[in-house]
Amino acid sequence: MKLETSSKSVELVLKTRKIVAIANTLKNKKFEEAFFTALRECDIEALSKIIFTLAESEGDKKPFNNSEEVFDFIDDYKKEHGKTYGDIYNEIAEAINEEGFFNVKMTAEELKAKADDLMSSVNLEDIIKNASEKAVAGAIQEEFQGYKG
Repeated sequence: MKLETSSKSVELVLKTRKIVAIANTLKNKKFEEAFFTALRECDIEALSKIIFTLAESEGDKKPFNNSEEVFDFIDDYKKEHGKTYGDIYNEIAEAINEEGFFNVKMTAEELKAKADDLMSSVNLEDIIKNASEKAVAGAIQEEFQGYKG
């Protein structure tokens, strides 16, 4: 996938090592979960990290030296192409999906539904754990209420 502005052309190269690096950078071992959470939250910093990690230019030279350069590139890309951060995320998601780096390949409709699905970013295990802890604490408090030690 190529992102181009009047001053820079960047090829986003998808490789397993880069996908793992993005997951680690976003502090989540589950790449798909990390990516879609960042997309739904329109996390601009995460977007810059994704582009920085995937970006290559001719001759294996890194096109960006730091995150500031990526932010400037994103600003130029948005302005020149009339895009939003969400549009850029969706373009990248389509490329990742096409290359098969999500758990399953999705149709365009499934990809959009996944991007819009707020419930998929909710960690049900954490919710259940917290609710269980509160219920147990409440039951113990009731059991020992009035007990004189």
